Amino acid sequence: MKQTFTTEEALVKLKESFSTRIAQALESMTGATQRCYLISELNPSKDLPQDGTFLGWKAGYSVGPGVQLRVFASKDNWKLIGRTVLEAAGVDEFDDPTLEGTYIETLAQAASAWAPDLSGMAGKKWESTGSTTGAEPDLAAHCWGYRLPMGEGEAKVIVQVSEELMEALVQPEPVASGPTATAPATMEHALPASQFDLLLDVELPVSVSFGRALVPLKEVLKLSSGSIVELNRAVTEPVEVIVNNCVIARGEVVVVEGNYGVRIQQIVSRQDRLRTVN
Repeated sequence: MKQTFTTEEALVKLKESFSTRIAQALESMTGATQRCYLISELNPSKDLPQDGTFLGWKAGYSVGPGVQLRVFASKDNWKLIGRTVLEAAGVDEFDDPTLEGTYIETLAQAASAWAPDLSGMAGKKWESTGSTTGAEPDLAAHCWGYRLPMGEGEAKVIVQVSEELMEALVQPEPVASGPTATAPATMEHALPASQFDLLLDVELPVSVSFGRALVPLKEVLKLSSGSIVELNRAVTEPVEVIVNNCVIARGEVVVVEGNYGVRIQQIVSRQDRLRTVN
């Protein structure tokens, strides 16, 4: 269910949650504890180089066009972040494109990890839809920043959220009235049989999850043929059957005529399916 926020309350939660996500992204890539200090008031027209030598980056979210997170940093700042990450991974030779790519990957990880926080605030699933450089600051947008200690130095980044993102969080959900306010019918009852039959041939992607692992970048760089990545699932635990990004069943792995298969042992309840989506 969507929570109700004022603009000020939403901004407080956004600042706190993204601070956590960007710190976690840096920790996963450097293997070291990262601190992130909020700077409440920043003005891009004053706090970014006036000659345009800054890097603008933006990430979109699946709830609508224009719903964006934007991050800006001067060249010295994004190079410092990229260099710190690469040095932590044991890389000591790099050029500007490599530093920029490393910095952007850090932001992309933070933006993707931020999506569940936004989902919780909005009451529906948000997903990161990709990112790109070349963003320009919007002087009318909500804006703040962070100080990020980087070894013996310190980097600063400026963060903006688009007006569309704020509206998606702050505006209340429309209240249903009349017959539509009753409990929703199942799809079989909501559609005539002839129309429901048309859906039976719709193809959906099915995948099986054996487990997951969170691996620091420096460990990924060490991977080679024969390396083993330990997953978070014991061999005795059932695997998950995922349809269209939603866990719908669990079961055991079997071999059928030389091919892998899954023997279904449990169908996930509707409530549990909704939790895996959110």
